[in-house]
Amino acid sequence: MMTQAEREAAYERVRRALGVDQIGTGPDARPLPSRRGREPQQGSALAIESEVYAAVKLYEYGEIWGRPGLDLPTRCFISVAVVAAMGHEDQLYRQINSALNIGITPEEIHEALLQVSVYGGISAWEQGVGVADEVFVSRGVLPPGDGVTVELKAPMSHDDRKSAAERVMAALGAGRLGLTDDAPMLQPLPGSGGMAPDPFPVGQELAWIGGHYGYGEVWGRPGLELRTRCFLTMAILQVMHENDQLQFHVNNALNLGITPEEIHEGLVQAGLYGGTSGWSNAANVARHVFTQRGVAGTS
Repeated sequence: MMTQAEREAAYERVRRALGVDQIGTGPDARPLPSRRGREPQQGSALAIESEVYAAVKLYEYGEIWGRPGLDLPTRCFISVAVVAAMGHEDQLYRQINSALNIGITPEEIHEALLQVSVYGGISAWEQGVGVADEVFVSRGVLPPGDGVTVELKAPMSHDDRKSAAERVMAALGAGRLGLTDDAPMLQPLPGSGGMAPDPFPVGQELAWIGGHYGYGEVWGRPGLELRTRCFLTMAILQVMHENDQLQFHVNNALNLGITPEEIHEGLVQAGLYGGTSGWSNAANVARHVFTQRGVAGTS
């Protein structure tokens, strides 16, 4: 737990590094324009609420963003994923701007939003892309009205998609407690049927489409490392309270070499914007995976 002095120092350091609500991080950086003419939120004019607002910001950037367990780019990706999945456009506008300030590229922002589409739906992706373009226009990355200018990637063929899905699932050890073919299978959460196959043909067909789109078309793209995609996915599933899927992807993250401590830090970062009850729920899900694997983080 930080002291008040440590919290205040972390607050100043993190906000300066992120260039919060500024275009750039230098002393002469200009303010980020408000969205569609709306004034940016500055807290309540009432003294008591202004004090609470200041305390919340100190907690946000000092106590959480200032923790040493994850680097700032990873925290940015998690934050973008959470608010995009929840449809919080104003916060997404600010988080995307901060991500650009620390060197995350427009292409990487779009890759993160595509990752959101796999678990949060196509509508969340479309909404997120619209907000991202607003940020790009505000920063001069795009002229007004020009739309997305990220480099287009050739669409995958059926065979390419199948090959990419198999490669990604093998790299993640999907559903197994380790990366070897004889590693034990991940056991479902207590009281849950887990991710059992749908016995109906239409369900099997949809699962096939979802798997090939998710693991082949999106996870298989070269624009982000698998490690980053793992953190994005866990954050999205946490705020959607998708416990079975979250357990599956916490296990994948461990298979990829992400530590239990890093997973907990990711859950805390997602909980900052998605709520502490969701964080507590996600921590319980993660603990069940840690227990099966006999690793640290089970207490």
